[in-house]
Amino acid sequence: MTKALSVSATLKDAGCVRTVWESIPSFKMGNVSLNDFITKEYAKKDVELTGVKDSRDDNARHLNDLVTRFRSGMRSVYGPDSAQYGQAGGTRARDRKPPRPRAKAATG
Repeated sequence: MTKALSVSATLKDAGCVRTVWESIPSFKMGNVSLNDFITKEYAKKDVELTGVKDSRDDNARHLNDLVTRFRSGMRSVYGPDSAQYGQAGGTRARDRKPPRPRAKAATG
């Protein structure tokens, strides 16, 4: 079973990705270019307005996959601590909290 997807969160993430991608228009993910991404984003919004929930959710899932791939591309090309990765919605390495040790269980 697939995880429930928040359409509004995906659209917000897609907006961040679009902003970064527009500053690097030559960046491609395989055969997906900025224009393909924008077309999918607008198609997603149009579907949401028409109220076709199943189609909207499928498009949102695909858009979410593109967002994830874009972030991975930014991380692999520019690094996990880069401004581009942070602008695309990723958590930069310097912003991650260090893990805290777990409390030991009381013996008794």
